[in-house]
Amino acid sequence: MSWLRPLAALAVTLALAGCQVRPLYATPPDGVGAAQALPAIAVDPPLNRPEQVFRNRLLFGLRGGGEGAANAYSLGYRLILGEAALGVEPVTGTPASYQIIGNLSFILKDARTGAALVQDRVTSMASFNRSTQDFANIRARRDAEDRVSETLAELVEVRLAAFFAER
Repeated sequence: MSWLRPLAALAVTLALAGCQVRPLYATPPDGVGAAQALPAIAVDPPLNRPEQVFRNRLLFGLRGGGEGAANAYSLGYRLILGEAALGVEPVTGTPASYQIIGNLSFILKDARTGAALVQDRVTSMASFNRSTQDFANIRARRDAEDRVSETLAELVEVRLAAFFAER
């Protein structure tokens, strides 16, 4: 029975030898991984302010604040924001808090061939409270939109990095 333990340890070691765990942004043996591919993504221009916030945060995440590489990929997206009343004041019956819901669908294409590489959809939410001051309401809504847009950018960045790490 004393030989069973070393044999079991050897079997577990051999079984785990086939597993590969590596950092998401590590350079793979072929030299093209997430760290090399993400800066080469061209992101479509925004159509409105929330899309500008999304694009700015995404570009910073993809490129780390530096210049991008030659555009090998293009990213198209569509951002839709919605608003829903969450809480209603009992005396006046007016909504006191709201929730901004952001849905973003995106598609990553190869710039040379135009072939779709990744197509996905992400969702994020943020809430804000209303007050009796108009300016405070405008700022609270805008801040919630910014939080949703930035969260969506982070989700897209992680999905793209995971795609390139798996290739």
